[in-house]
Amino acid sequence: MLERKLSGWQATLLVVGAMVGSGILATPAIVAASSSSTTMVMLFWLGGGFYAMMGALSQAELAVRYPEAGGDYVFLREAFGKLTAFLSGWVSLTVGFAGAIAGLALTCAHYLERTGLPLEGFDTLVAALIIVALTAVNLLGVEKGSATQAVLTVGKVIGLLLLALVAWYGAGPVRTMAPPSAPIWAALLPVIFTYSGWNDSIYLGSEIVRPRRNLPLSLIAGTAAVTLLYLIFNFAYLRVTAGTSADGDLAAASSMAERTLGGQAGLAVSILAALMLLGTIAALVVSGPRIAWAMAQDRALPKWFGKVSRRGVPAPSLYLQAAIALFFVQIGTVGQIFSWVGFAIVVFSGLATACVFVERARGHGPEGYRIPLYPLPPLIYVLGSIAIAVTVLISNPWDTAWGIVFIVAGLPIYWLSRYRRRSGG
Repeated sequence: MLERKLSGWQATLLVVGAMVGSGILATPAIVAASSSSTTMVMLFWLGGGFYAMMGALSQAELAVRYPEAGGDYVFLREAFGKLTAFLSGWVSLTVGFAGAIAGLALTCAHYLERTGLPLEGFDTLVAALIIVALTAVNLLGVEKGSATQAVLTVGKVIGLLLLALVAWYGAGPVRTMAPPSAPIWAALLPVIFTYSGWNDSIYLGSEIVRPRRNLPLSLIAGTAAVTLLYLIFNFAYLRVTAGTSADGDLAAASSMAERTLGGQAGLAVSILAALMLLGTIAALVVSGPRIAWAMAQDRALPKWFGKVSRRGVPAPSLYLQAAIALFFVQIGTVGQIFSWVGFAIVVFSGLATACVFVERARGHGPEGYRIPLYPLPPLIYVLGSIAIAVTVLISNPWDTAWGIVFIVAGLPIYWLSRYRRRSGG
């Protein structure tokens, strides 16, 4: 069985590491293009942090009640049954974690190439090596995987703060922001997705010591820390650029760096982007396999994936995640699949938070942690999730339809697992 070895500090760094990715280097430019003032930009980012915090405050109660590996898979299983839980686990296992790892690894390889390393034409190989290396580290034990992730997380947070600090002190006079060049709704989803990852520690519920204290601590403190970090970075970005950015996938960070570092801007930003992506990949590699492990405990997946190695890690589930990620790296279509299942990920996140209402309705009161101002936090998060899902559905109906097809594709596996359980296989 999995053992409790991770501290509250390590769990908090896991949340921070999962949240802070390369999106923060680009999204500020998108938000600024949709805003008419500095106040409006800061309200966007404060609102995104508020939305994530509502989810963290809510799911902390569920995590304390069910401090088990698997996170929202477990919440959904207890509240809505095995089918809903399986479909959520299917999406998380394939795209939410393995697919995300593949996409991030390919992007990381792209930025490593920009640093001047002789890697042109080897993006797929470099991405595969990143996945294999971080998987190998995690096979040595959850402490090793967590320590690696923690170092990378601290490094990227320091890097982001240094960029903001250098840009701030190198900035000229404050300028007025230009009129908006994009509709206000164009900034909503990028901000929300830049805050994703706030619940990463719940997937290791079986391995965190003193879970009644440390699980809520990691969710709330991690989300609060990232919100503060994003506000600082965006304030510096607006101070330096007044919302006017260079073109490109790292527009905000590039504009900040160009105004302070000159010719070294591209190199500095590429190194920072690669570091931030490595930290996020490391966090996902740690937490993702626990979903497959939990599903195997329920016989929703073959029993082999529920085994634990002598070093106390779910090695078969780590192999499965790495294999799926390497598959996505090879076919190179993970971005398209992400656009398909974005709707499903938002829906399942809102549904997992709604489990609080089901538990309370069954008479299961809080156990050691109580949601402040209940029922407002889960109600706000669930209503926000519905609004986001409707926005995605309206703006991308065909992608949403393909996402539903992807979800339904998991049903044969579910039915097969039920048949195996009934037949004793």
